[in-house]
Amino acid sequence: MISFNVASHLTTLSKREPNRSAVIIASSGRSLSFRELDAASDALAAGLMKIGLQGRRVAVMVPPSLEFFTLVFALFKAAVVPVMIDPGMGATSVGACLKDAEPAAFMGVAKAHIARRLFGWARGAVTVNVGRTRFFCDHSLASLPSTSEVPKLTSEVEAGDTAAILFTSGSTGPAKGVVYTHGIFAAQVELLKNIYQIEPGEIDLCTFPLFALFGPVLGMTCIVPTMDFSRPATINVISTITTINKYRVTNLFGSPAVIRRLSAAGTKLPTLRRAISAGAPATLDIIERFSKMLDDPIGSGDVAPLRSRLVFTPYGATEALPVASIGSDELLATRALTESGHGLCLGRPVPGVSVQVIPIDDGPVPVLLKSLPPGEIGEFVVCGPVVTTSYWKRDVATALAKMHDPATGETLHRMGDVGYRDDAGRLWFCGRKSQRVVTDRGTLFTEQVEPVFNTVAGVVQTALVAVGRRAILCVRVVPGAWRGVCAELQLKSQQSMPHCIDELLEYPGRFPMDRRHNSKIHREQLALWAARQLQGN
Repeated sequence: MISFNVASHLTTLSKREPNRSAVIIASSGRSLSFRELDAASDALAAGLMKIGLQGRRVAVMVPPSLEFFTLVFALFKAAVVPVMIDPGMGATSVGACLKDAEPAAFMGVAKAHIARRLFGWARGAVTVNVGRTRFFCDHSLASLPSTSEVPKLTSEVEAGDTAAILFTSGSTGPAKGVVYTHGIFAAQVELLKNIYQIEPGEIDLCTFPLFALFGPVLGMTCIVPTMDFSRPATINVISTITTINKYRVTNLFGSPAVIRRLSAAGTKLPTLRRAISAGAPATLDIIERFSKMLDDPIGSGDVAPLRSRLVFTPYGATEALPVASIGSDELLATRALTESGHGLCLGRPVPGVSVQVIPIDDGPVPVLLKSLPPGEIGEFVVCGPVVTTSYWKRDVATALAKMHDPATGETLHRMGDVGYRDDAGRLWFCGRKSQRVVTDRGTLFTEQVEPVFNTVAGVVQTALVAVGRRAILCVRVVPGAWRGVCAELQLKSQQSMPHCIDELLEYPGRFPMDRRHNSKIHREQLALWAARQLQGN
């Protein structure tokens, strides 16, 4: 019988390789073997059942740690539904998410409970402190009732049963709870293993908490680095590279902000087989720099062959991941096209996932429309085993993001992204639908415009925004270079994209970024800034 509970993978590994480390905390060296993690999560799952949480929703606010892994696997084993909310989105947004989720219990570290009491989160919920003491909570992990019974802890679940509620980052609108089923998690595990050829015994560096859970499930030892997980852009480069070399890390999953920080070191990483960068598009300069760090200076030994040592950039979202994937070799080969306005190549859809390109529409589209021909820009619509079908208690948002395929009966997800398919079947990303710029001369897309202007010497970064029906290019430049850069940008606009930009504005400092990945430009904030500048002038 097929087991859809991802915790069953942990139980299998605890029997196959009981003494191999499942999780190691780099700062302290503390660790849990697969057998210890399985046993600890068994005991905790029994305690969760004893206090009546089986089948109920539980908010989890615990940073990556031994307790985090133990708790989440225990929740899966007891068929408790974890509600995962990124605390980095701010107190007001967290409170709104908790109000939507209505969790029966709130589990967190002391800092999270201080915030809960201060802001009035999750009133009436059972409270559990993830620490040694109760800390003014109903329970601590250590005080949960134990049992001498041996219950069936890895609960049998159906593929369609709710496994977790994962909230989006809210970077382009209100954060929404995405309903994950056990079947979706099971499909993601298989896809990730097969696409990236992940093998048991590998070593994974955990820089993004949600992906970290896949490490032990895929048979990898998860190394938890010393970093602020709510601010990946501040990761310590020297400390992280030391950790990679010390533990002979083979797999790294990180946001473009993490890849950017590490790429600046230029240090060879001979044990790293692959880096997976997701959460936002990474610039080609960063991908190129980091891919050179994966070069094997020896060309032999116990590392993977050079041809497989790549930076991969999977495409997807909280609602559907992965959808497509591309390696740095193919991505860099398309660089000239990207820098001449063709968009960013996303690669081909992963096995089992179908991608349609339909006409752009800001309203609900209940039924799947006929797909556009190759080369024509529209919005991406996806279906497959990793595609979620609803948001938690957000009927309006669900109606806007989901559609029905009458031919197959499947539910499809509208990605909110625009792009096209080329004649080779590859997807090309042109930008977010909500961030397209509609002018009297036509519609512009961020990922077709910005890479063209980013090639100008002295330009650090550009962002296309709309003020009314005017196209504004916000520009970050190296200090003192604006006068010369501005002239080059005007020339580039005339040569490459005639009359596409109405105004060039020099932006002081760094662009505002999303809070979760520190990598997506917050163009909505930039548009407000640009409007103020134009009004002032």
